[in-house]
Amino acid sequence: MNKLNPAYLLGLIVIIFIISSVSVSNQKEKYKNSIQAYESMKIKSKNFKEYKQTWFNKSEVRKKIDSIVRNSTFRKEKILKVEQSNIIKLKIESRNPRVLNKFLNRVLNEKIILKKLDVQKRSISMEIGI
Repeated sequence: MNKLNPAYLLGLIVIIFIISSVSVSNQKEKYKNSIQAYESMKIKSKNFKEYKQTWFNKSEVRKKIDSIVRNSTFRKEKILKVEQSNIIKLKIESRNPRVLNKFLNRVLNEKIILKKLDVQKRSISMEIGI
């Protein structure tokens, strides 16, 4: 029988050790990437939940629109509000451009879905999704 050279055995053990350590490090990187993907997905899901609760809540949208319409700045102006099943139509008419600008800023700063916006010199009309 031939004898095994101890250098060959040592070389085989070193090669197996190198291959296994490279494989383990690759698996660690994959695990870290999957953890990061999970964390980002978790943050996105929380944001989507908040988005859905604030933007698609009919009662909250109605309260926001009513608070804007009842504001003391706009009481003297002619405001027409028509509510349908899935849309609220608003129209404000004023000769004062500052009032129109304030009204537009208030509406645009709220978390609502604007489906249509028409800005003219003396009036602003819009459709807001519910």
